[in-house]
Formats: sequence, structure tokens, C-alpha cells
Amino acid sequence: MKADRYHGFLFNPADLSEEVDIDLERRREILYLVASMDGWTHWQVLGVPWNASVEAARDAYREKAKVFHPDRYPGRRLGSFRGRLERIFRRLTEARDVLGDDATRAPYARRTAPPEEVARVAARQIENDARAQERRARLVRNNPMVSRVARVRELVDRGRQAMEAERFADAARDFLTASALDPSASEAKALAEQARRKASSGKARELWEKARAFELTHELERAQLLAEAAADAEPGEPRYVVYVARIALERGALETARLRAEAAVRAAPTLATAHEVLGEVLAIQGENGAARRSLERALELDEGLTGARDRLRKMRWSFLR
Repeated sequence: MKADRYHGFLFNPADLSEEVDIDLERRREILYLVASMDGWTHWQVLGVPWNASVEAARDAYREKAKVFHPDRYPGRRLGSFRGRLERIFRRLTEARDVLGDDATRAPYARRTAPPEEVARVAARQIENDARAQERRARLVRNNPMVSRVARVRELVDRGRQAMEAERFADAARDFLTASALDPSASEAKALAEQARRKASSGKARELWEKARAFELTHELERAQLLAEAAADAEPGEPRYVVYVARIALERGALETARLRAEAAVRAAPTLATAHEVLGEVLAIQGENGAARRSLERALELDEGLTGARDRLRKMRWSFLR
């Protein structure tokens, strides 16, 4: 497995150092999969390309089952990794059940087709329609660009309507189709990128809301994993990184909490909550001077942060005692 697969992923040192009979690289792979697979398609889970055949999906499942089936580790100490292996295996089985049967694979392939593929199919269909119309109408036959330009404009207009309705994935498909029909349509390309970003933002928010639901039921590990996925889905949104840091802090994963909080401060130095959570982590780690500076900075940016104020008060009281 290539090392750069984990680029940007933060491992909890406590998880990596757990006393289990699993080598370090396999532990890293298991932790990465558990953190990522909820946001993946079945194709990604099995490690096959979109629209791979039934046979390819089944073969991929069998290979992965050799690695991630808990029964492949008889007599070994698995600790918390047993539960993680069971989750991965259930997810693999779910993917196999859908992709390993033609009746379910085909509709799933249509639903999960990447925007570029949808655009290519739509562009081919439009080309076919244009040729048929060309045969029927002399005007169109003699002026093929008239139909193409009109269709591009229609797609851009429809994409704009989808954007207004917050159907960003639909909008991206229309704009990409317009770009495929007319590669010089710079407006369509720019709008497609904008729609893609908004679609990613919507996905991140959905994952974050799921994380909050798990937090309410005190399933903090699931909450953190989903929050990590939200942060990865929208890297430019530091609030998700702050949320990851808070959940990690609540779980006692101080190194992860600190790394995420520091990353949030670097990305958004005027975000008060980033300084607040960093200050809380530093205070727990006994770095009182740095903690005080972070908490004071948080209050400079937002004097309504009661958590930062309470933590500073406790630190001063502790010093006086």
C-alpha cells in the first residue's frame, strides 16, 4: 500500500500504540478505512473502478475478506481493533451484495456515475439528437452550430436554475455537459467548478450533522470519524476541524485534539473557537502560559465565549491556591 494514501490523515497515537497482535501498517490501514469508508461509494470500498463488472466486484471482495475478516486472526489479541474489523467487513459485505448482482449493480452504477461520465453520455446523446434533427431539417443541417449554441445555452440556464434550487450535483452535470459540447464555454467550466464546491459543502454538512447525532448519543468515536470525513470533504471550512478537535478532546485523544486545533488556528487565525479549543488542550497538557495566550486571544476575538472565560478563571484560581 502506498504511503501517500494517508496524506493529511491524522492518526490517534493511542490507537496506534494499543497492545494488539496486528502489525503497525495493518493498524494504520484499519484506522484509515474505518474513518473514511462511511463517505465512500461501494466501488471505493471494494477498491474497484466505477462500473466494474460483477466478477471484478466479487473478486475484490474475496481478496479484501482475506485481510479484514475477523476470523482471519484466530488466537490473536485484537483489542478495540476487533470491532473495527467487524465494521469494515460489514461494509465490504454490503458493497459486495450491491455490486455482486447485476440486478442491483446496474441501477447503483447509474446513481453513482461521476459527473464527467454523465456529461459524456449526455453529450453523445445530444450529438445523436442533433444528427437526427439535421437529417430532418435542412436549416439545421446547413447550420449545425445554431443547434449546438442553443443547447449549450439551455444547459447553462438549467444549471443556473438547479443552483438556485440548491441541487448542486444536478447543476454540475448540466454545466459539464455544456462544456463537453463547447470546450470554449469558459462560463460553463467556471460554473461547474462552483457547483462542485457547493456539492462538496453539502456533503460535508450532511456528514457533520450525522456526527452531531452520534455525539448526542455519546458515540464519540463514530462522531469523530464522521467529523473527520466532513473536514476532508470541505478542506476550506475550519469549523469542522474545530469540531473534530473538540470531540477528540472529549474522548481524551489529546494529541489528535491538539493537532487539529493547531491546524484550525493556522487556517483561520481570526476564528475565536479555534483558539479556545487549542487553549483548552494546552491547559490540560500543563502548558499554562501558551494556554492562557490562546484563551485570551479567543476572548479578544469573541468576548462571549464562556468556555474560554471559565477555563481562564480556573487557571487563575489554581495559581492562587
